[in-house]
Amino acid sequence: MTAPERTPQQWAQDMLMPGRSIIVDTETSDLGGSILEVAAIDAASGVVLLETLVDPGDVPIHPDAAAVHGLSPDQLAGAPGWPLVFPVLAAVTAGRVVLAYGADFDHGRVLHDCHRFGLDPQHLADRGRWGCIMRARSQAEGTEKNIRLGGARRARGDAEAARVVLQGIAHGHRDDPATGAA
Repeated sequence: MTAPERTPQQWAQDMLMPGRSIIVDTETSDLGGSILEVAAIDAASGVVLLETLVDPGDVPIHPDAAAVHGLSPDQLAGAPGWPLVFPVLAAVTAGRVVLAYGADFDHGRVLHDCHRFGLDPQHLADRGRWGCIMRARSQAEGTEKNIRLGGARRARGDAEAARVVLQGIAHGHRDDPATGAA
């Protein structure tokens, strides 16, 4: 006999346990592009564990992406490159479930940039170690559609908005506590 599947509310409550998970968000040069900014916050406390711009090297920023996050090459000049940022991300996520609002996207971008620079993605390569807050939200609301995040469109703001949604799921809220929208 298999154990019953947890509800989205039970999953969210588990993810909010101290030391259990971390919420990651990235801003990128394009949908299939390189990471320009990454933030990681503790899911339980909201403490920022990583927040940095990332110099993508010679990767151009697509105008549509820039229109969303507002990042320009001038802002990224002097920022550390992915080979310097990744070890910090790997360290803060070690031993935790990695959550993201669109986990498939953020997971894919981390793998993309690790492969681009010949870095071992370590535990972040394991898709089973990632959890998707957007998927849990859709399940909690009884829909199969993806619900947009009412975030700030920068990595830290989006990670914080995703945490608010996770808290709402844990407390049984069916609307977006970040925006008040139903």
